[in-house]
Amino acid sequence: MPKPDIHQLEERVLALMGEFRRLKEKNQGLSCQIDQLSREKKAMAKEKNLNQGKQDRLSQLETLNRNNEKDRKAMRTNVQSLLKNLEKFDLT
Repeated sequence: MPKPDIHQLEERVLALMGEFRRLKEKNQGLSCQIDQLSREKKAMAKEKNLNQGKQDRLSQLETLNRNNEKDRKAMRTNVQSLLKNLEKFDLT
């Protein structure tokens, strides 16, 4: 088996070192992307919590509005009934 030429070995080593640098730079870029995405994820989670709180509050307000609407209708009916009774009431 022939021994590899020293120049071929040097070329291979240089090629491997170049590939290593390229992969290292790519790894750093991907690490930066991961950090950025992690920050965005935290911000979105915080926003989600805020929106959930607002949605819960909106649901409560809608329920209160429906209840108030029912109460308003009941009061209106009572007032109309009282007005009819007053019309029938004779002071003489």
